[in-house]
Amino acid sequence: MFEGRLGGPGGLVSHRRQQQIRTVSLYLTAFLVSVFVLTPLYMMVVVSFQSPETLFSGGTLTLVPSALSLSNFQTLLAETDTVQYFLNSVLITAGVVVLSTTLSVVSGYGLTRFDFGGKRLVARVVLFSYMVSPIVLAVPLYIIFFNFGLLNSYVAAVLSITAIAAPFSIWLMWQYFQNVPIAYEESAWASGASRWRTVRDVVLPLARPGYISVAIFSFAVAWNDYTMVKVVLSDQSMYPITLGSSLFLDRLFVGWGEQMAVSVLISGPPFLIALFLQNYLLQGFNLGHE
Repeated sequence: MFEGRLGGPGGLVSHRRQQQIRTVSLYLTAFLVSVFVLTPLYMMVVVSFQSPETLFSGGTLTLVPSALSLSNFQTLLAETDTVQYFLNSVLITAGVVVLSTTLSVVSGYGLTRFDFGGKRLVARVVLFSYMVSPIVLAVPLYIIFFNFGLLNSYVAAVLSITAIAAPFSIWLMWQYFQNVPIAYEESAWASGASRWRTVRDVVLPLARPGYISVAIFSFAVAWNDYTMVKVVLSDQSMYPITLGSSLFLDRLFVGWGEQMAVSVLISGPPFLIALFLQNYLLQGFNLGHE
């Protein structure tokens, strides 16, 4: 009833005006979302590149600085263990990415190409396990690592975070391999290629967007993890930067500028990964559909 009155031939609002309203609404929504997302990021970057003397000049927070300074980053590098924390994050994240991606590729291919009883049930259980909160896994993993003498080690950190990242990664690769035609493999087999060579030379190149997406997802989970490393690591020298930066709150010489500087360091790698690999990420989560 209202559609007939507002739009269409003889309606109160012409089709052209409706298109204009939709366009304006879309741009207005995008603008508001951008402001909501970018404002905290802008404040983080601006505060991190201001010296303590200019940060609160005039008694208020300066959000449009007249000069930029690297003093906050110099303080972090000279007077804290930020470099060690950052290297720990790189080590743990690299281990998680390699292990989680390998597991997801092997498991996803196996679920797609081999038939066995309860295959779909296994795949759904794997996905369901991703829905479980990480804190639920913390105590069982702590007990397992304690019994095997792995507590307070990089191995425990890598395995515990992989337990969080792997389920969704396996499910994603299972879905992606279903969109890789088996005809390519059959053609390679007919030419005398072994299954391993077929996987290496045919399947993996075709599945590149999928496992790169899995690697990006695993990177995001590992780089931003706080809970699991807090449970399995007690030696502060082994802390990743997400956990190590929380120790700065207890130090009197670390202020807003230093806190925002370490936040920039934490945010930098994920931003660069998303910037340069966003095409692979979109293709991978599109599950192979054009």
